[in-house]
Amino acid sequence: MLKCFFLSKHWAIWAWGGLAALLTSIFIEVSMMVRMNEWYGEMWNMMQLAKPETIGRFWELILLFCAIVFPYILLRTLSSFLSQHFCFRWRQAMTLAYLPFWQKVDSDIEGASQRLQEDPQRFARVTELLALGLFRSILTLIAFIPILWTLSEEICSKLADWLNSPAFTESYDKIPLSLKGMEIMGQIPGSLLWFSCLLSFSAVIISYVVGIRLPGLEYNNQKVEARFRKQLVYAEDDKNYAETPTLLELFTGLRLNYFRLFLNHSYFSLWQNFFFQFVSIADLMVIGPGVIYGIILMGTLNRVSHAFSSVSDSLSYFTENWANVTELLSIVKRLREFEVNIGYRSEPGSSGLFKIQ
Repeated sequence: MLKCFFLSKHWAIWAWGGLAALLTSIFIEVSMMVRMNEWYGEMWNMMQLAKPETIGRFWELILLFCAIVFPYILLRTLSSFLSQHFCFRWRQAMTLAYLPFWQKVDSDIEGASQRLQEDPQRFARVTELLALGLFRSILTLIAFIPILWTLSEEICSKLADWLNSPAFTESYDKIPLSLKGMEIMGQIPGSLLWFSCLLSFSAVIISYVVGIRLPGLEYNNQKVEARFRKQLVYAEDDKNYAETPTLLELFTGLRLNYFRLFLNHSYFSLWQNFFFQFVSIADLMVIGPGVIYGIILMGTLNRVSHAFSSVSDSLSYFTENWANVTELLSIVKRLREFEVNIGYRSEPGSSGLFKIQ
């Protein structure tokens, strides 16, 4: 699956050159995100503390926004175009590597047409999607962890000044509990970063428990689909071949597996949606009271929201992409079985990081 593309001289330019180009584009995209984070902070702080003489700077920031966002959109479009060609070349390399082995096999291999026609494309697409997404998440963490840490320190400093002010001590009994809770935050260095890490790692563990059955169900689903499709393909040449009881039996198995898949996807989707909706307001719940009381400026709030969501999304990468991970695990197991059946490899090997049940 990998060596026929990345270890082949014929595909070396596309494999390594295309990969390098895609990784470079991601690096530039993350750099632009960092610049946008700074832009949000300055723009919203200026809007909150606006004075007539700042109108010139306002238009300068609008032009700066265009200078960042428009090239970003162009880069994403070009990256998507390159990604499509990269995946197709990978699929082509896999198909050409499998064909000579498959043509020499006399026995009938279940689902061979799907293995040759569909699975290489899906494998290349999902692997590239997950690998580049993981690289983007790592770069985002490298870029935004220092930013979130610095913002946490800035907020802690402002909180400390406010907590030591006469306004706080004189009206302590009248201050809401949510604002008093910020005292704890002010005593923990990098508190926003640790809060994001706690949320994300908890989500990964829960996602694994909730979605543990999905890879096996996806794998079984493709097997029963292949059996049903095989009967229909043979029946195109000979209608007598398609016996109704056999087709109904196969479709019943297909129906049962799909219903199990729908159920498992539903409660995983339920958990996933709840989590990401909570994350979208988690940072606001923590520092929102400080904004209302004038301790924290709107620009700082926007920078924190952007940095917090970037770090949380990166740390929650596998939670967000569990459906793709599930699909990849089932594809890898099917392709490895196919490689053994056609003699391309001697042993099935492992199916991936997680055991498919």
